[in-house]
Amino acid sequence: MKNIVKHIPNILTIIRFIFIPFIIVSLGVNDFITAIVLYTISSFTDVLDGIIARKCNAVSDLGKLI
Repeated sequence: MKNIVKHIPNILTIIRFIFIPFIIVSLGVNDFITAIVLYTISSFTDVLDGIIARKCNAVSDLGKLI
């Protein structure tokens, strides 16, 4: 279980990267509400992965890089 928790911050970061093209496309077609919602979710995952990484001592070199 502890090994799985160690990967959650990096998984959240990957999810955040996946959101980027959808945010850009939403902005491109002037769908600002969708862009704001996706950006808000993305920001929340950023905060959450930092909290989890520090609390569970799951800070990794990959996580620091990305």
